[in-house]
Amino acid sequence: MARFPIALVVAVLLVSACGTSDPAPTTNSETTPGSAAEASGADGVLRIDRPTRADIPWDETPEQIRSMESCPADLPVDTVEPVTEPTVQLVLEAEFTLPSALAFAPDGTGFVGTRDGSVYRWTAGEEPEVVLDLTALTSTERDQGLLGLTVANGHLFVNRTDMEDDSLLEAYPLVDGVPQLEDVVELLRADQPSREHNGGDIVFGPDGHLYLTVGDGGGQGGAFVTGRQEAHAFGSLLRFAISFDPQPRLAAAPDNPYIGSAPGSDYSWVWGLRHPYRFSFDSATGDLWISDVGQQCVEEVTMLPEGGTGGEHLGWNAFEGNLPFIDQSLVAHTPPTFSYGHVDGLCAVIGGHIYHGDVLPELEGKYVFGDFCRRALISYDPETGALEEIEQGTVSPVGFVLRDDGALFVIDFASGIYRVEPA
Repeated sequence: MARFPIALVVAVLLVSACGTSDPAPTTNSETTPGSAAEASGADGVLRIDRPTRADIPWDETPEQIRSMESCPADLPVDTVEPVTEPTVQLVLEAEFTLPSALAFAPDGTGFVGTRDGSVYRWTAGEEPEVVLDLTALTSTERDQGLLGLTVANGHLFVNRTDMEDDSLLEAYPLVDGVPQLEDVVELLRADQPSREHNGGDIVFGPDGHLYLTVGDGGGQGGAFVTGRQEAHAFGSLLRFAISFDPQPRLAAAPDNPYIGSAPGSDYSWVWGLRHPYRFSFDSATGDLWISDVGQQCVEEVTMLPEGGTGGEHLGWNAFEGNLPFIDQSLVAHTPPTFSYGHVDGLCAVIGGHIYHGDVLPELEGKYVFGDFCRRALISYDPETGALEEIEQGTVSPVGFVLRDDGALFVIDFASGIYRVEPA
């Protein structure tokens, strides 16, 4: 498969990293319904209605936000030390066009999703084969596409956007390693108010619950979260109980913090998020690491010990990282564990994993992640707070997968799947 031109790759994803020059969000329709109710229909599908769009008082916001000018010189962020000599090397395992997701089954079989809706079955050393074709059913505008995969209990779970611009979570039974299209179960449908910030990962937590996000609704400035005093599915990390009887079905996890508080709140675990494209749990401690792609000046990552207590507000859009942003009506928030500024080509954080394994002993216990714009792999040491590039210039990362055997893989949007090895 041919490699995709890197210039176009960058143009596709930077929409979500830096916003737009127009201060009004781009939406799918002229009006946005005021209700934000959620319901499970007779078919068992959980449905999330789009949130209300607020009118942002742009004249009252800082000039830097209105005009997209340079960020403050004294930006309250951490420093990423640039690479001097790479500590890892990247080995191309398989070429794909616009890969966006990777998941491994318990037997080691890999499934690779591409942005256009193709799913390949892949084993190292063998030619990948398409086992699920959703290209005619998947929209790829702006931040849309096939965004996440995971495998659990004999099913392949797919997070994607359909031709109606809805975010879908679907489960495909696996028979002899092949997803069964005709037996698909639709679990969740979210009515997206725009084609930006449509989510990403599907992750099963150590508590057995399923976690995912549908983004904050998109647009510049967080128009769908401005003025919000209570949680909503948009702008949250969502948490679901899942049952198999025999088909998989979702429900709000019974101990979620906002059950019954307001329409759209039942599924929220933590909120105050903009575009948490990737997140993960530390396999040793259960700590939850959430990366949130910034808009103007700051990229941020927040760690919640043992997955958090539920109900934490992570700041957006009162803050971008630790930088005051637009909506100061809600200022009590959990600050990021670390953040960095849009300098030296950095502008879009791609969350990774706390590394555990024997393959890369120098990274043991460190959080390994990336920045799409700079094409960099970065490590964060929770003990010292040090942020260091460990490789730069090879890949445009859009995801990281840590296999149970300690093998770390990077999804490169430009060319395929790479394995991280010692330098």
